[in-house]
Amino acid sequence: MDISLRPYQQQLIDDVGYEYSEGRRRVCAVAPCGAGKTIMTAWMARGTALSGRRAIFMVHRQELIEQTSATFTAMGIRHGLIAAGAAKEYDLPVQIASVQTLIHRLPQVQAPDLLICDECHHIVANTYRKIIDQFVSSYVLGVTATPERIGGQGLGEIFESLVLGPTAAELIASGNLTPYDYYAPPTKFDPAAAHVRFGEYVKNDLINQMDDADVIGDIVKNYKNLADGKRAICYCINRAHSEHVAASFRAAGIPALHIDGETHKAVRARAIEDFRTGRLQILCNAELLGEGFDVPAMEAVILARPTASLTLYIQQSMRPLRPDPNNPEKRAVIIDHVGNVFRHGMPDEEREWSLETKKRKPRATAIKVCPACYTAVPSTARTCPCGHVFTAAPEERKITETDGTLKKIEAIQRKERRQEVGRARSVSDLTAIALRRGYSLRWVSRMADIKRLRG
Repeated sequence: MDISLRPYQQQLIDDVGYEYSEGRRRVCAVAPCGAGKTIMTAWMARGTALSGRRAIFMVHRQELIEQTSATFTAMGIRHGLIAAGAAKEYDLPVQIASVQTLIHRLPQVQAPDLLICDECHHIVANTYRKIIDQFVSSYVLGVTATPERIGGQGLGEIFESLVLGPTAAELIASGNLTPYDYYAPPTKFDPAAAHVRFGEYVKNDLINQMDDADVIGDIVKNYKNLADGKRAICYCINRAHSEHVAASFRAAGIPALHIDGETHKAVRARAIEDFRTGRLQILCNAELLGEGFDVPAMEAVILARPTASLTLYIQQSMRPLRPDPNNPEKRAVIIDHVGNVFRHGMPDEEREWSLETKKRKPRATAIKVCPACYTAVPSTARTCPCGHVFTAAPEERKITETDGTLKKIEAIQRKERRQEVGRARSVSDLTAIALRRGYSLRWVSRMADIKRLRG
């Protein structure tokens, strides 16, 4: 397959190369879900092999091994697999490795010149650290859409530099991601009643609120109202919750199955293939089909799992935004039954990533809901798309939510969004921001051009 890089992909590859040329050996590259990170890293792995050196691409799930291998094969990159049950072809200069298998075979595997870590927000885990320590002389490239740990901590203890690719909003505007409609019902989930441990809600607290017949009935009803006939992934809290939701869809005559990490490999593979081909309409799961799961024909996602993690929210909510060549008019639907959008903002909101760990402030949402059609719009809007004219100031208006009524979320704006960069008045101000956050200094020159700053 002849693959040409998009301009932003070539730019990101060039920026990574620049960081290595400047002496930084561990680089984190950030690009949104659907930006083609596997294509970009495959391109770099092939370049490494063509120059007589070795590359290892690490992933952490079996589905990602198979998906990555298919991409490398399509690009004509001969490679070995370091995975359970795969033949050992360690002489090949490019290897795709399961992290779980690689950790047990470290003495057998020659150190690569380039070690690529997919979904590198996991890289601070002990397993990854042992691999990096073993390959201490290797250049390390981490790729992710969300360069922070589940609890919000930065990745500065591993990486020396952060290279920023395009934003999700830019990719949607250019047609490289599909547009979407975001709906959120008045949620029954009360975050004050759920404890947070290690940066995430305690599952038992979630189950007590969300595994309710009425809540699950709303999930099925709202899918039929908003995304009827569309292939959808439904993210659930645990196995029992996922099985309960899948059974409710089937009871409504909608083909649905549950899978999780404990599902037999053959059963899981069959379910995913049936979903890809359209024989299965709803695929319910618990902590499985988030990172890297690529099904362009998927048009919808159902969030039935509250999460305190911005990383998990972005990974899940953006799954259906990949363009489908067979459906050029595709418009994705995100159905958020748990109010994740009010905690984390819109999936394509521009965010200020950093390698540093910083204390998060409570997220404020500057929106108002139209009393005529229940569409959510920016708080500054004077009219709603339905034609309703707002007469009261946002802070004077009280919103009454009708149980079960879905609100279409158009935008959520942050008052303090990008204030620090906006206040920069010189190149030295931008340089200070870049150094503190770990950005590549190429970001400084680009931002200075945008802001027309000198000196």
